[in-house]
Amino acid sequence: MAIRAEFETHVNRRHPVTLNVIPIKLVQPMTTLRATDVFTPSDFPVQTYVARDDKAMERRLRDALATPGEIVSVSGPSKSGKTVLVQKVVGEDELIIVTGAGLESGAMLWDRVLNWMGVPAETTMSSSTEYGGTISGSASGKTGIPVVAQGEVSGSATVSGGKANERSTTKSRTGLQQVAKEIANSDFVVLIDDFHYMPRDVQSAVAREIKEAARLGIKICTASVPHRSDDVVRGNPELRGRIRAIDSEYWDTEHLFAIAAIGFPLLNLQIDRDTVEFFAVEASGSPQLMQALCLQTCFSLNKRDYQPQLAKLDIDGSVRREILEETSSRTDFSSLVAKCHKGPNTRGTERKEFDFSDNTKGDVYRAVLLSLAADPPSLSCNQKELAARIASTCRDEVPSNSSIYQACGQISKLAIDMYPDQRVVEWDPDETVLDIVDPYYLFYLRWSSKLKVLAD
Repeated sequence: MAIRAEFETHVNRRHPVTLNVIPIKLVQPMTTLRATDVFTPSDFPVQTYVARDDKAMERRLRDALATPGEIVSVSGPSKSGKTVLVQKVVGEDELIIVTGAGLESGAMLWDRVLNWMGVPAETTMSSSTEYGGTISGSASGKTGIPVVAQGEVSGSATVSGGKANERSTTKSRTGLQQVAKEIANSDFVVLIDDFHYMPRDVQSAVAREIKEAARLGIKICTASVPHRSDDVVRGNPELRGRIRAIDSEYWDTEHLFAIAAIGFPLLNLQIDRDTVEFFAVEASGSPQLMQALCLQTCFSLNKRDYQPQLAKLDIDGSVRREILEETSSRTDFSSLVAKCHKGPNTRGTERKEFDFSDNTKGDVYRAVLLSLAADPPSLSCNQKELAARIASTCRDEVPSNSSIYQACGQISKLAIDMYPDQRVVEWDPDETVLDIVDPYYLFYLRWSSKLKVLAD
C-alpha cells in the first residue's frame, strides 16, 4: 500500500515524491509536457515506466544478456510489456527489433537487421591509381555502427596531371557474417519479437541461425506468449541448455496504480484515488490498457497539456463511462464478439432462449458472453465461478452445464479460427476452466456497446 500512500500525499499536499518502483527520466521541461508524452499506450513510456522490482526482471534480463553465448527468451501474456522491458534494459539506440510476422526464412532475419543498420543491398567500391594528383574523401555512419555497415560513403577525387586508372567492385550483403562483423561482442541486441508468429518450418530455420549468431558473439533475445515460450527450443533442440527463460506475468493493481500515480502529477493534475484504483482493476493486468485509460482521461476532460495551476479532475459516473467506452475503441474485437455471440450454425433444432437481467433475450452463447462481461472483471473462471456468473445474468431459468461447456468450447474454437497465431479465449475441458488470455478482449466485452447492439 506504500505506493497509494505516497500518491495520496502528493496529490493532496502537492509535495513531489519519488516512488521506489518508478525510475523517472524527464526528457523535456515539465511545463512543456503533453498528455501524449506522459501516457503512451503504443510507445515506450519514458515518463511513466514502472519497474516491478519484486520480480527482479530488469536485473535477470541484464545478467542473461551479459552471459556470452546465451540466448534470452522473454515470455509473458499479451500486452504485458515484454518489449518495453527489453527496451528499458538494452536502450532504444542499441536495440534492433525484428518482428516474427512476415519472416519467411532464416536469411530474411539478417536482411531485416541489415535494413535497420541502413546497409544497402549492394555496395560499389571504386579505387583509383593516379600520378600527380590528389584524392580526398569523407565517410559517415550511424552512431555506434561502423561506416561500412551504414553504406554512407561520400568522397571526391581530383586528378591533376599524369594518368589515373579507376576500378569498381560491387559487393552484396553477406547476411549473418556481415551482421557479426558489425555488432558481435557489442552492446547491440537483436530482439525477435512475436517469435510465435512464424510458421514452424521458419522457426526451425531461424532457430538454427540464432544458434550460430550467439556463437559468433551476437546478443539475441526472443519474445513470445507463455503457451509458445518453448518454440525456440522446439525449432532447434540443440539450443536446450543455451536459453535463459525470463517469464513475465500480468501486472498487479499496485504497479498499474503507479502509472497514474506518477503520470498525472507530471501534468499538474489531481485525480481521486478511487478512480485510479478502479482503472487499475479494469486494466486486468495490462500496463498498456492502464496507459490508455489515463490518456483517455486527459482527452475526455480536455487536459491535453501541463496545467499552470493545479487542476483537480472531476470524474463523475458519466465521465467515467465515457472514458471506458472511448478506451474500448482501442481494443476492437467487434467481429470476434459477433461470431461468438452467434455461435456456430445450428442444424435442425434452434437453441433455447433465456431472459437476462439486462432485459434482453438470447441463447447460451449470449449467456456466456454476458457472464464474462459481468462484475468483477476476471480473466479466468472455473466451473463454479462460471455457473455463478451465468446464474446472475439470467432472470429465471439458466442453461444446462453441458450446453455451457459446449458453448465455451465453441467460443474458444471460433477465437482460434479467427486469430490462429494468437490466443484470445481458451477453454480447458478437462479442468472446466475458461481463460481470457487477452485482457483487451475482456475490456471490450465489458465496456464497448457491442453486446447491447447485438441484442437489438
